[in-house]
Amino acid sequence: MKKYRCPNARLPGKLYRIHHPESRTTYSENGGFLAADNTKIYKEDSEEEFKQDIVRQFTWDYRGPLPFISLFSEREHAENWGLKEPWQGQRPVTKQWTLFAINTEVLDDAVFFSLKELVEDHHVQIPDAAKQHIHGAYICLHRIPAAAITDQRNPNQVLDDKDDRYWDRKAAQLDYDYLDGSYDSEREGNQENWNTIIEKNIEDGW
Repeated sequence: MKKYRCPNARLPGKLYRIHHPESRTTYSENGGFLAADNTKIYKEDSEEEFKQDIVRQFTWDYRGPLPFISLFSEREHAENWGLKEPWQGQRPVTKQWTLFAINTEVLDDAVFFSLKELVEDHHVQIPDAAKQHIHGAYICLHRIPAAAITDQRNPNQVLDDKDDRYWDRKAAQLDYDYLDGSYDSEREGNQENWNTIIEKNIEDGW
């Protein structure tokens, strides 16, 4: 299965996981994440079985044990998915989930796969509902130790974090140089206006 692996050197520095009550993967504070099947190994002649299990990993109504742990490469994507709680179906949201941040730089021995590479390079056909995750999803084989987990946030904290980032972006948009025009003529005009304001304020004692 080496040809399907994503080299750890190409992994993002951080990956994110949404853990919820219906997750097949289990979590413990001391042990970290453990896939539902944490012993299964794919031999070189079991490519079809491997591909089938990848499809099952992204099929909602499949509840059998699998050796994979699903992860997001983008925090905001993970947050938005968690806030939607798609595992609830038509039931009301419960806010019973946690966002975990994982440091991949300490996972030298872990085995990862990129969903994008599996789909685009190896022609794995995942369900349509999962295609929204193609460009940002990774899966880890068997386990992620607790030592690799750097942060965890509950739904209310996630909402607060998103709100803080929103206002930080708004502040950054407003905190621009007065002289920063789109064209040279605009910058020159701004310069003249700014100089006039300064001179007028100096004359008026500011």
